Parts: sequence; C-alpha cells; structure tokens
Amino acid sequence: MIPGIRNELYPVTSSYGMPVYFSLERAAAPYFGIKAYGVHMNGYVEKDGQKFLWIGKRSDVKQTYPGMLDHLVAGGLPYGISCKENIIKECEEEAGIPRSMSTNATSVGAISYMDIEGFRYKRDVLFCYDLKLPADFLPNNEDGEVDSFRLIPVPHAANIVRRTDFFKPNCNLVIIDFLFRHGYIQPDSHGYLDLLQSLRSGDCS
Repeated sequence: MIPGIRNELYPVTSSYGMPVYFSLERAAAPYFGIKAYGVHMNGYVEKDGQKFLWIGKRSDVKQTYPGMLDHLVAGGLPYGISCKENIIKECEEEAGIPRSMSTNATSVGAISYMDIEGFRYKRDVLFCYDLKLPADFLPNNEDGEVDSFRLIPVPHAANIVRRTDFFKPNCNLVIIDFLFRHGYIQPDSHGYLDLLQSLRSGDCS
C-alpha cells in the first residue's frame, strides 16, 4: 500500500541522538508522521574568484522526484550510521568522490521543515555540509541514481531556485542556506529575516 519501498530502515526517536524506540521502513516514515533525518552536501568549486555549484539531475527512473535537479550528494540517514560516515558513503556512491576528498566535507548546520501532501506528513531535519572541490574534479555516479551533472555559477543556481520548480523541493532550502552563509543574500534584502527563520520552520530536534 505504500509506494517506493526502499528496504532501508529509519530509526524512530524522540529527537536526534536519543534512544531508538524501533526502526521503520524509510518509505513509510511520512505516512506515520515520523521525523526523518538526512544529509545534503553542497559541492562547489572556485574559479577566477567566482563560486560554482555542482548540480545533479536525478535519474528518470528514481522512485521519488524523477528527473529533478538535486545536490551533488544527498541521502537519508539510515539506522546505525553517523552523519559523517553517511556523507562519505554517499559521496562515493553518488558522485565518485574518494574518501581522501570527502573527509574534508564541513558540517555547516541543519535545516528543518514540515510538509503535508495527501496522506504524507513529512517532518524532516537535514544536516548540511559544504565540500570545496578541485577545479578540475569531475563527478561520476556509481549507483545509477543520477542521470548527469552540471557545474553552474552560484547566482544561476539561485535564479533556478527563485524562478522555477526544477529542484527537488528540499534542495531549495539547503541551497538558500548556502546563499546566506556565502554572502549571496544580504541583510538589506527584502524578507531577509523571514527567509532565514523559515529554514528551520520544522521541529529541529
């Protein structure tokens, strides 16, 4: 009855780091309003004083959000693995980033949100990471879940977020967080504080 079964267990807890009551199939979590955790990584490079983001396009046969734009690396946080080890694992699987590079991914905070869609009540907390990559690095998908990659200027990525629905929805939030932290959104911008506050509008615990 629940689509998109992953055969991947999510821990059910009162908040992050607390004792696990039981584990639940990942795809079932939003149908029970279970808070889920994930990791998202902004992979970026700097060329001639300008920042660029690596953007992935999800495979057209993905069970969720097929064909949409995504981060270079992102994934749910399954039972029994730390955020850092999960980022390292996802880096290798999704973008062919070796451990020698991925261990340099920097934890930069978290965003949270709630969303109701049909019978699904999503309560997600995403731990955010940045990884500065060499200018000549080329990602290579290893698990078949990414169709292609593009390196685009950060302001262009911001315009895609602002003007289209091309990105997987929660990626928008993590990119907006990146824009705040790297100075692309300034305090004098209209709605600055409201937008900043909205990045943690869910139960961030």
